[in-house]
Amino acid sequence: MRRNHFRHFSDALCACWLLAALPSLGQEPAPPSPAPTTVTRAELERVGATIRAINISVDNVFDPNNPEEDKKLYRWANRVHIRTRPGAIQSSLLFAEGEPFVARRLDESARVLRARGFLAEAVIDPRNYDPVTNTVEVDVKVRDAWTLAPDLKLSHSGGETEWGVGLSDGNLFGTGKSLTVSYTSDLDRDQTYLGYGDANVFNSRVSLNAVLANASDGHLRHLSAERPFFALDTRWSLGGGASDQERVDTMYDLGEEVDEFHHDLSSFSIQGGFSGGIVGSRAHRWLFGITAEEDRFQPTLDVPQPLLLPPDRELVYPWIGWHLVEDDFREMSELNDMGRTEDISLGLNLRASLGFASKSHGSDRDATLLRVDAHAGWEPGGPGRLLLVNAGGSTRDEDSGLVNTQVYFNGRYYRRNLEKHLFSVSFSALATDNLDPEQQVLLGGDNGLRGYPIRYQAGQHREILTVEQRFFTDWYPWRLLRVGYAIFADAGRVGGQDPRATPPLGTLYDVGIGLRLSSPRASGRSIVHIDLAFPLNAEPTIDNVQLIVETKGSF
Repeated sequence: MRRNHFRHFSDALCACWLLAALPSLGQEPAPPSPAPTTVTRAELERVGATIRAINISVDNVFDPNNPEEDKKLYRWANRVHIRTRPGAIQSSLLFAEGEPFVARRLDESARVLRARGFLAEAVIDPRNYDPVTNTVEVDVKVRDAWTLAPDLKLSHSGGETEWGVGLSDGNLFGTGKSLTVSYTSDLDRDQTYLGYGDANVFNSRVSLNAVLANASDGHLRHLSAERPFFALDTRWSLGGGASDQERVDTMYDLGEEVDEFHHDLSSFSIQGGFSGGIVGSRAHRWLFGITAEEDRFQPTLDVPQPLLLPPDRELVYPWIGWHLVEDDFREMSELNDMGRTEDISLGLNLRASLGFASKSHGSDRDATLLRVDAHAGWEPGGPGRLLLVNAGGSTRDEDSGLVNTQVYFNGRYYRRNLEKHLFSVSFSALATDNLDPEQQVLLGGDNGLRGYPIRYQAGQHREILTVEQRFFTDWYPWRLLRVGYAIFADAGRVGGQDPRATPPLGTLYDVGIGLRLSSPRASGRSIVHIDLAFPLNAEPTIDNVQLIVETKGSF
């Protein structure tokens, strides 16, 4: 597997010299003992070594061997923190004792562990190769993140403030399970939320997710369970889920509410797949399932005559699909996060599905549903440069023609500069045709145009260009926060006419500066953004300065 940073795993190279006393007449000095041979991962695979033992070690949140962290507060935090149980780590590993040593499974297991929000770091190394028994040990070293925390949210963007309070634990009693209880108030609704997740039910490969939420405009009930393709070499998957939601959908123009209607959604699905496993560096998977979706719309009490009330829709359809995933990853840092290892996929990831809704199956119409999604990455010019692209589209072919057609493209280019800093250019585009009426193509401070109100412009297609210079500092206050900052410029536009909105205003521009805060000690990958954005060609009614405070999943 290609990587930016190669780890060298080997036994320490040593030389043992036997020093004899001054030899007597006729004696020869004893020859030196031969040094042990260094064994690489590739050689372990070549000789067919077997895993003799797996040693799992879980480091606490703070390192008492580090003088900067050997302090009263950090020692107290370590005492009250419940460390991850070795069984929660074991259940995520893709190898076991007695199996042949395969380097790819070690690398993939490390990625799986790092993707678990309750771990701050994970490193897996082979050691102590025994040529007599042709066996090797594998060390699994992880460092816990702090997972039990108040779930406090405060976001201010485009003149609107959203907030929330709650309690969450992404590693409940050290088991790797998650539990969240919260209350949030945002632009759309006030909501009380209870969520539970378990990626390895009873230490199996089955995942479980459940959500119960009561909102000011309805409710949400969701339950799903699945035995997924948990590794590149997984041969089958099976799962299903059901959800029921009631909500009010609000339509916007110039940041203001212009229409609304009540929306009842329910869905049920069963899906599965099979694969021949990984061949070379690629895995091909065949997918299948059946999905039932029902959407009901009606006016609200506040808006008894909506401008555009969507028609009801019921679709029941079997579907087939195909998934190609390529094993090509890089380990990077200081890209979209600070102080953590980031696993970046450069391999081709292509997925396509085709569904067939029919009145004979319970649908209210005959329709063919098509969806394609693709991701790929490159390092043009070698390490230090990175290009990531994902694109795709979906449509529904009915008797009247193509409906709800959406085609998207997202591209981002990174280049290391100014020693350890980063220059970034991103471009995204969305084109639609004959959208379902409950959907809008929006542009504003909440999706890339930071100098303008949220949900400011509406249309049928959207393009956003962002140029950003990111700065990563060595400032690590209280050993809790990593600090960075950025300067940026955004340009965005919508085109086409949304029947509920004013005509598009053309291309809009802004520039700004922002502070970034991240905690490698905390669970998840959340970056606090504090931005000041200045619109360059705004209408006089728009404030000259926009303050945006929000939490995102990347820098």
